[in-house]
Amino acid sequence: MVCSFTALDEYFGVSPAPPRFERFDGDLVGLARTADGLAFPGLPYADAVGGSPSARVLYRCSDGEAGVAYPQAALARLPAKRSFDARGGVYESLADPSPAPRPAPPELVLFEAAALAARYRYEPDPSFLPRAPLGLSAEYQRDLLDLVVTGTRPDKGFELLRRSGFVEEYWPELAELSGVSQAKDYHPEGDAWRHTMETFGHRKAPDLVLSLALLLHDTGKPDAVPAGGRRFDGHSELGERAARKLLGRLGYPGDVVDSVAFLVRYHMLPAALPRIPPSSVGRALDSPLFPTLLELYRCDELSTFRGPDGYYEACAAYKAYLKNARNPYRDDDGKRRGDSLHRARPRTL
Repeated sequence: MVCSFTALDEYFGVSPAPPRFERFDGDLVGLARTADGLAFPGLPYADAVGGSPSARVLYRCSDGEAGVAYPQAALARLPAKRSFDARGGVYESLADPSPAPRPAPPELVLFEAAALAARYRYEPDPSFLPRAPLGLSAEYQRDLLDLVVTGTRPDKGFELLRRSGFVEEYWPELAELSGVSQAKDYHPEGDAWRHTMETFGHRKAPDLVLSLALLLHDTGKPDAVPAGGRRFDGHSELGERAARKLLGRLGYPGDVVDSVAFLVRYHMLPAALPRIPPSSVGRALDSPLFPTLLELYRCDELSTFRGPDGYYEACAAYKAYLKNARNPYRDDDGKRRGDSLHRARPRTL
């Protein structure tokens, strides 16, 4: 049966998180007999891990050692029924807006507190929040990041992790965004960290790749230097490197890393699209990720006071490119094709 945050997602009607939590009624020996390819990384919230690299299944055995810090995380859905197993006062805890944890290891308290804050309408009691422990594994960090970044309010979870010292200790690429000042004319919402947190509020859906790209899209700004009147010259390319470094360190699949890196590298492209020849960026425009890139741009723009006009212009330019690409009498720039001497403009991206 599903349990923990997977059961909570169903209970509250929240889009399911990438890691799936399942409860096994038995011990590890019994689980090993029924599930293939298990790993036992010693996580405080799971006794075993299965599934695929892109679809992790976190198993909790009824006779296992994985614990629960907050009673909400003990919720489970009964198999083949539309009801939940909430014995032990779990239902009463679901209505507590500011829950306090049971006695539990600090790494478990921090994990569940951040997930509860990001995914549901909980404000965990800050007086019980521990400092981030040292030596937390890449598996722990990735599961935590997946739960927080795909929540309905990632900003709440990330703020909790930042206050605990976790972000500075484990995700320095994100910690460096704090204090990176931005021009108030373009970013009245605050520094690069505050701007990043603001972008999540404009997503249409908590898609993992889009959400990771939003989180990382400005990670190149701390290392960027002014040039040619641009305060953060080259920050997109620097951000791509930072995104690959962080996601690779946490063990994300290569296709996820490549997709997020593409979105981070080209997140400034939609703003320029109405003013440049489409053929010069044809490879980027042909990518199946370009609609997601436009969505990232929309979230980025709406987190400032600029409004959606630039997004609508970029969408119009993209639609015109797609239309011309299907027209045998027009080139990629919309110009009428000439005689046999016509040569297509080489694509540079």
